[in-house]
Amino acid sequence: MKYFLLAFLLFGSAVCYSQKYALIDKNFSIPLTYTNAVTVEHKHKNFFPVENTQLRKFVAELEKIAVILTDKKKSIPEAFDFNIGKTRFVGLKIPSAKEERLDVVLSTDCDGSKVFMHLSDSKTSNARNAYFINTWVKYIKSYLK
Repeated sequence: MKYFLLAFLLFGSAVCYSQKYALIDKNFSIPLTYTNAVTVEHKHKNFFPVENTQLRKFVAELEKIAVILTDKKKSIPEAFDFNIGKTRFVGLKIPSAKEERLDVVLSTDCDGSKVFMHLSDSKTSNARNAYFINTWVKYIKSYLK
């Protein structure tokens, strides 16, 4: 009976501490924060929420977008629109005089709080956008549980 109770307490405590969302600071200044609910305050503090269970897939997609921006041999897709959990990626190829650029907007709808982020801006070169995305990926990976 003691072992059953001990196992129940250990398992119960592990389940209680799992958080629903990872809050990613858009400015790289605050470590990843985990929470069960996304509030308006999180939105105003410049956090981008991602479902904790989808965080690794989210990072993998960011890495793919960075490769698209840096690889000169691959052509940029005309457009894309897909979801990873509650996070939506919308991308559009924008022609310019020097290079074709990729404009990517992320949005997430967590607990009724919709948050947007311009991941890749077509006003900026692909190299700068790729640098930002790669830096953001390193920041996120450094805090993954």
